Amino acid sequence: MEWIPIVAILSSFGTAVLVVYFVTRARQRRVELQAEMQSKLIDRFGSAPEMVTFLQSPAGREFVAGVQTAPENMTRQRVLGGFTRSIILTALGIAFLFLTFYRDNDFVVPAAIVLSLGIGYFIATVVSWKLSASMNQAEDISRA
Repeated sequence: MEWIPIVAILSSFGTAVLVVYFVTRARQRRVELQAEMQSKLIDRFGSAPEMVTFLQSPAGREFVAGVQTAPENMTRQRVLGGFTRSIILTALGIAFLFLTFYRDNDFVVPAAIVLSLGIGYFIATVVSWKLSASMNQAEDISRA
């Protein structure tokens, strides 16, 4: 019986490590495939003038636009994910507060933890959003 908490704690940490590993590995694989596709596309052209004519064509412009907007789309997805997490955690914290006041005082600690996490995620997301907006403005100014 005394091994159950130890096994449970080690299993939860192991699960967290595995999730981080698989998410990181999937991102790395996606970047490798994208780089491989781009290198194959560049190798396909025999000379620089051929590549320039491709990049000036509608398909080439679309390709370049897709490469340029990828970081923008990733930033947008991360900000939206942060807002989603903050809304879910805040709602869960409010639900625990509701249970604390109307049922039992055993939900005070989970309510405080989850509500704090929700508010923290919200603040972090807003700061990230503002920083990415200011960095994009600085990038636009430097291009001009």
